Amino acid sequence: MKKRIIANLLFLIFILPCYSRYGNNIDQYIAQVKDASYYDSTKLFNIGEETISKALLSSTKAAVAEVHLYYGNYFFYVRNLDKAKIYFELALTEAKKWENPHIETLAQIRLAFLEYENGNKEQAEKELDDLLVISKKREDFENVAELLNLKGILKEENNDAKSATKLYLEGLTISEIQDLNYYSAVFRNNLGLIKLGLGQIKEALDDFEKGLQIAEKENSKRLVGHIQMNICLTYVSDNKPEKAYALFEKVIQYSRQNNLPQELASNYINLASAFSNTGKSEKALAYIDSAIVVLQMHNFKKELTTAYLNKANVFIGIKKVDEAEKLLQKIKELTKETGNLEALSSYYLMEYRIENDKKNYKEALENYLSFAQIKDSLAGQINNKVIAELQQNQRIQKKEIELEKERSTTILLEKSNQEERYLKWISIGTAIIFIILIISLSSLRYSKKIKEKQQQFSQQLIQNIEEERLRISRDLHDDIGQSLSVIKSKIIKEKQNSKEPSDVLENELGRVIEQTREISRNLYPTNLEKIGLSRSVASLLESIQSATKLECSFEIEDCVEQLSIQIQTHIFRIIQECTNNTIKHSGASGLKISIQEKAGELILLYQDNGTGLKVKKQHLGIGLLSMQERAKIIHGTLVFDDKVEKGFKLILKFKSAKKQTV
Repeated sequence: MKKRIIANLLFLIFILPCYSRYGNNIDQYIAQVKDASYYDSTKLFNIGEETISKALLSSTKAAVAEVHLYYGNYFFYVRNLDKAKIYFELALTEAKKWENPHIETLAQIRLAFLEYENGNKEQAEKELDDLLVISKKREDFENVAELLNLKGILKEENNDAKSATKLYLEGLTISEIQDLNYYSAVFRNNLGLIKLGLGQIKEALDDFEKGLQIAEKENSKRLVGHIQMNICLTYVSDNKPEKAYALFEKVIQYSRQNNLPQELASNYINLASAFSNTGKSEKALAYIDSAIVVLQMHNFKKELTTAYLNKANVFIGIKKVDEAEKLLQKIKELTKETGNLEALSSYYLMEYRIENDKKNYKEALENYLSFAQIKDSLAGQINNKVIAELQQNQRIQKKEIELEKERSTTILLEKSNQEERYLKWISIGTAIIFIILIISLSSLRYSKKIKEKQQQFSQQLIQNIEEERLRISRDLHDDIGQSLSVIKSKIIKEKQNSKEPSDVLENELGRVIEQTREISRNLYPTNLEKIGLSRSVASLLESIQSATKLECSFEIEDCVEQLSIQIQTHIFRIIQECTNNTIKHSGASGLKISIQEKAGELILLYQDNGTGLKVKKQHLGIGLLSMQERAKIIHGTLVFDDKVEKGFKLILKFKSAKKQTV
């Protein structure tokens, strides 16, 4: 049985993808053109023309050349080689016009292959060699892989399996290093077929399964079908036909649906071989006849030779020698036309079997010697040892390429790192300058705000001083001045009446003196030196409670009396300012003051139950600002608590060191 079919590999070259480098929209159209090129001519040309129109209106005009390539592929599939050539030449023209060297080379590969098909083998192989050199120089690895695959297929057709294996291994190395997954699957498939022909079933199955896994990930249905068929052949060779049947049916169904005559015929032949090996000769002959009909219809002579060989083999197996001999005559004529040495060796082997059964030993010997001579010639080119040596060379080559790639990567990485270092230092320098500018601007802005606040405070302080002077002036004029004028009038009147000053005048003078003392106390709390902070606060709250009916309470620890008079004065002024605000603005009905020592510091807490702080902290009045300034003077921190639901709360924290001075 013929283990593999060269035509399948030749056919495979035309399903290799044209790798688009366009935008997503055009890529989607190109993918549809590619799918339609396998089986649907109507859809192919409809979607193809739409793609061309869109490409010409965009910046991806080279897609026009790719569409024409797929047109050419379609006509090659249906064996209309003249039309295929027209479209490949058109693709070449368009690729040159739009300056796309990748598609230009791809079109030249297709045209060279057509020359080979038309009999110009030497010229075609020379053109392919030249294109391979150019593609390697350009580092166009996709076309390098395609050329290595095609050259390997042609080497196999010329019965040079050793050279083919070497090309496939080189292609596999490049594909794996350059992440060309589709081509990796193709080369795995081709190498698996060579190993299967040498009887290396386990190794062949390993290559097929790896290739199938990649092809499925790439969603290449046609390549998946090819590899599945080869896995079927492997199962048949390993006498496991039951594993092959399900896959056979699936692949044949795909070929039928997509109108792929060459593939369909090959699949029929392979399925027939499976039935023949399991003793189901009638089914085998039925599938072979189906293949022969398809191959004759499309004039596939090489594949037809394979079909006749398989049919003759079945006839010999079921002792229909006359039918087998008729087929062998056709096979001999076809092998002369095609030059297929493997088919010719199978012909001599079948002739040997027939003559031997007839006991024509002389003719049998001659046929066997012819078979052995051709088989030895083919086997001398490649065997298990040669495969092993080539694979070892491939691994060495792969390591060398990977090392070279690593060296290139290291150089690029070092260059990139150097650029990154430059960029890093430039970024750091820029960031530092930016930060300095931000800090400078912030500092200037802060200084400006401080100056504005200081100016505002100074202006407000001057205004308050003037207001205080006005108040003192009015108190002196309205209260003391008027009282003294009244007393003076009474004294003059009593003098005129020759009377002694009365008790009333004495009381009036006492009241004036008390008013004077009150003004003095407001200007400077002399009671602090005499009676201390606690009693001064008590006196203040007592006078407030009697004058305003506010409920006042306080709790002050004795340690405050040990503070310097300056600090006590500032604290008293803060409390005094708070009480003034409560009386004037809060509408409160009570207030509470406490000074306690905690963790080495004194905490003043002032709280009322009024309306609370109505102004924003950034717009505090002179009274609150003056309290903040006094807190700073005694090295304390002042907080206005605006989180309480109702009322005003002030917290002052300052050091409690004994006799602290400022």
